[in-house]
Amino acid sequence: MKKLDLYCMALQDRSDRVRWLLEELKIPYNNHFLNRDKGEMNTPAYRLLNPMGRVPTLVDGDLVLNESAAICMYLADKYSYGKLAPKIEETALRAQYTKWMIWSVGSLECVIARMFTHVSTPEEKNTTHDYVKAQCEVLKLAINPIISKQDYILPSGFSVADIMLAAVIPGAWDYLVKGNPAMEAYMGRLMKRESAIAAKVF
Repeated sequence: MKKLDLYCMALQDRSDRVRWLLEELKIPYNNHFLNRDKGEMNTPAYRLLNPMGRVPTLVDGDLVLNESAAICMYLADKYSYGKLAPKIEETALRAQYTKWMIWSVGSLECVIARMFTHVSTPEEKNTTHDYVKAQCEVLKLAINPIISKQDYILPSGFSVADIMLAAVIPGAWDYLVKGNPAMEAYMGRLMKRESAIAAKVF
């Protein structure tokens, strides 16, 4: 099998969840680390792959894909359909899977990203952390009841939805995981997976 190409900036950016999935799938791939400060994400060649000049970008033959959630959904469907991604025919399960894939970036990551983008002054940092802390209490209302009753976010077991969630959650560890037994156990299971360790996600 020809190696896939993964364009990223570092091991622990939004490419980490893609890399973890590739390791789970045992798909050979090349990491292409781009240096933003040197303008490597703004070259004409890279802009053809990603017009926004961002990462990650995946190249699988003639297919070029951006956005980490979209990449992971594509990979799971193409290379692990019915295993790490529920089949379309499993309507209810597929709906829950899709919800968590979108939730991971649309609800979870957009909150946690504030931890790194609105901290220019001590006052702004305090305001940001107060906001994230409060929002994390809301996020817990969605996820805690589920992971308190089952090992993974889907009743069918481990899926790419767990990869998406686990790659994002550590960004607000003190607010989402610390002192939260259900989340501590959930993250503990995921952080011990060989593929996560190989991908250096954590």
